[in-house]
Amino acid sequence: MLMVMAASVGPGVAQADPQDLIIPCADFQYSYAAKPGEVITPTDIETNKDAYWEYTGSGGNLACAGAGPYTCAGLTVTVPTPDVIHSPAAADGKTTITGTAAGLGEQDQFSLKTTDAVDTTKSCKGTYLFHVTANGGGWGDPHLTTVDGVHYDFQSAGEFTALRDDKLEIQTRQTAVPTATIPITNPYTGIRHCVAVYTAVAARVGSSRVTLQPNPNVEESRRGMELRVDGKLVVLSDKGITLNAHSGASGAAVGGIDGHIRKGANGVIEIVDARGTQLVVTPQYWNGPNVWYLNVNVYQTSAIQGTLGRIPDGSWIPALPDGTSMGPKPESIDQRYQDLYEKFADAWRVTDTTSLFDYAPGTNTATFTLDEWPRNSPPSCDLPGQISVQSATEAVAQNACAAVEDPVRKADCVFDVMVTGNEGFGKSYEAIQAFRPLGTGTWYSPAPPAPRPTPPTTTNGGAEAGGGMAELVKKWWWLILLLILILLFLLFRKK
Repeated sequence: MLMVMAASVGPGVAQADPQDLIIPCADFQYSYAAKPGEVITPTDIETNKDAYWEYTGSGGNLACAGAGPYTCAGLTVTVPTPDVIHSPAAADGKTTITGTAAGLGEQDQFSLKTTDAVDTTKSCKGTYLFHVTANGGGWGDPHLTTVDGVHYDFQSAGEFTALRDDKLEIQTRQTAVPTATIPITNPYTGIRHCVAVYTAVAARVGSSRVTLQPNPNVEESRRGMELRVDGKLVVLSDKGITLNAHSGASGAAVGGIDGHIRKGANGVIEIVDARGTQLVVTPQYWNGPNVWYLNVNVYQTSAIQGTLGRIPDGSWIPALPDGTSMGPKPESIDQRYQDLYEKFADAWRVTDTTSLFDYAPGTNTATFTLDEWPRNSPPSCDLPGQISVQSATEAVAQNACAAVEDPVRKADCVFDVMVTGNEGFGKSYEAIQAFRPLGTGTWYSPAPPAPRPTPPTTTNGGAEAGGGMAELVKKWWWLILLLILILLFLLFRKK
C-alpha cells in the first residue's frame, strides 16, 4: 500500500549549466527544456584538458539538422573541428549553444565525445537532448488544460491516453460520479452534461511501467492507493524509487535510468522521466462514494498527442491518434457532443493491447468503460445502484476554495465543490498550487555523471601487470599467510 507522508528531496540533478565533458567519465545524459520561441542564454560545454572532439548525431526523428553548426530544436550548436587537438582555454575549444527554441513538441539530441589528446584511452561522452515543452493537466471532475493552453471539460468514463510521445505515455482512468444536480453548461464546449473524476493513472516512463490505482476492495482502498512498477507492488519511502532501464528495451534512457518516483508535500506523488518531464499526481480520498480521485498535472513535456495534446490550427479540440484534425467547433451542440464524446473519446480510449494499467483477475479496460457517459443534456445524473452525491451552496464552495489563487482553477474548484458537495476538492487544488516544477531553462539528468575508473595497465595481450598482483595480495593476504604457516609447519615436522 502506498501511504503518502512527509515531503523529501528525490534523486535527479537539475542545474543552470550543462554537464561538461570531464575526462575520463562514464556515459551520461542531460536534457534541456525550453518554451516555444524562448531565447536561451548562450551556453558552453567544455572539457578539462587538451582533447579531440567528436560529434555524433542521434539519427532518426531526433537528428539535429545541418553539417555543422547544427540546428537542434531551433537552437544552434557549434562544435570544435574534429581530428584537431583543442585547448580548453582556446575560443574554439568548447561547444557553444545559442538561439531561439522552435515550436512545441520539437526535440533533437546529439552526443559529444572528448578524448584525451595525450592518452587516447581516456575519454568522456555525453548525450544532450533539447526539447521544446509546455505544461498540461486535468483536475477535479476533469477540467483539462491542453499543452497549448486550451481549457475544456472531458467527462467520459473509461481509460484514455492523456499524453504520449516516444519516451513517455500517460493514461488516465475516469469514473462517473452520480450527482443530485445537473451541472451547468461548460463554457468552452457549450455542452451540458454530468461529471466524472480521475481515479487512476498509468505511465510508460522510458522502458518502465508505473501505475497508481486503488485496491478493488473498498476497505483495503481506504488505506491508500497502490503504486506498482512493472506490475509489482512497491512502497514509496522518503528516499524515492529509481526506475532502472530494461537493457535493450525500447525507450530506455542513456545511463541506465528511466527516471524516478518521489514523494512530495501535501500527498503529491511525482514521476520524473530521464528528460525532466514531471508527471505530478495528487490523490484525495472522498468518503461519500468511497473513492480516491486524482489531480494529474504534467510539466516540461514535449508530448503533443492525447486528450491533453496540442490543438491543430483550425481545430477546436486535440487531434485524433492518426493526426486527423477535428476541424472547427460545430454550430450544433448535438454535433459537438458527437465529436467530443463519441468520435474523439472512442479514438483515445485504450484497448486491452495498449493499456498500461494493472488489472485484477477477471477484469480489463472494458470493466471501467461506461460508453453512454456523459449523456447530452440529461434529465438526471443518476447511476443505477449508486447513491447520488448532494450538492453544496456557492457560499460553501467559495469558502472551500478561498486559498486557490489562479482564477481559472478557482472557478473549477468552486464548480466541483458545488456539484459534488465535496469540500475536499479545495485541499487538492491547494496541493497543485503549492507544487513547484523544475521549470524550463534548466539542464536535467536522471543521475549525476560518475567518473569512469581508470583501467589497470595491461601487458601480454591484456594480462594484469604488477598492479593486479598487488590487488590480489591485498584481497587474499590472510589465505596466503595461512598457506605459508601450513608449509612451515610441514617442513619442521618433516625434520
